[in-house]
Amino acid sequence: MTQFNRQILPLYEWMNAAPEIDTLSLNELTLPGTHNAGCDLEAAYSNVFTRNWFACQDVSFYSQLNRGARALDVRLVYNPHANGLEKFRFVHDKTWSSRTLADLIRDIKAFLERSFNEFIILDFHKIEHGAEPFDFKYFNEVMKVQLGEHIIPTGNRHLTLGQLKDVSRLQRVLVTGPANRHLDRTVFGAQITHQWAGSDFLKVVGDTLEQIAQPQHTRLQAFIARVLAEPPEKSAPWSLSAAIYDAGGPVRMLDQLDTWFDPDNSDWAEKCSIINFDFIKNSKLVYFCYQANIKKAFEKSRGYSSYILRHSNS
Repeated sequence: MTQFNRQILPLYEWMNAAPEIDTLSLNELTLPGTHNAGCDLEAAYSNVFTRNWFACQDVSFYSQLNRGARALDVRLVYNPHANGLEKFRFVHDKTWSSRTLADLIRDIKAFLERSFNEFIILDFHKIEHGAEPFDFKYFNEVMKVQLGEHIIPTGNRHLTLGQLKDVSRLQRVLVTGPANRHLDRTVFGAQITHQWAGSDFLKVVGDTLEQIAQPQHTRLQAFIARVLAEPPEKSAPWSLSAAIYDAGGPVRMLDQLDTWFDPDNSDWAEKCSIINFDFIKNSKLVYFCYQANIKKAFEKSRGYSSYILRHSNS
């Protein structure tokens, strides 16, 4: 994609700007995702001395969506002493963000009011107990009441974007979360699998001291290459964690990510489902996802045309 095209692509409605991708389902798309979306530098934190360590984004939910994020990776903790939606706070490693479920729902609604043909995956990746056990029943109720008209029923999750638009003018959010008997499974899809280095991070490229001494971004690159050599099946969305930490907290490595996922350098973007990363504000990954989806739609159309041609001649 040329610099000119990057300048004119409206990030707040990049999906609508590509009608070709209406032939793809959410399972088939490559989506830019924000890691720990509820923990940003504009929020306040329960531990005031470690704000920079826990914040994984620069800006709020609304601004993340406006900048092109279409998958929000969020983690909730339960606060029984608050009221209504304020009972559900976003958290990173036991440190609470001032962001609440009320902020998330407000920002999603505000975004969809303008960008009504954009689709969002809302990934409740972790749900944690607070002073009392997490109230899944109440969480289920408030999600249905407050966001229900925008939620894509799980039975429609395999439809293409075009088909979803035909079904409803409002249903644009696919919600996923952990299994719990109090969560309505027509509303909450199965929890999204995250591919991340985890406790084996140092073993990605081997166990020698020389290899372990390599920069973290080099080891992350090797991990991503290993995952994308045999990517998960496309039967459901999955998330690739492209984030690292050091002693100062989440690392800004946008230059490396932009290089790795640039379609001119690799096919990594088109092999992904959700690219989950930190600090979307200044990233080019949204453009690369746009390009990858255009290519996916073209190849799907070409494959369908070839199928029709073969059978018409048989």
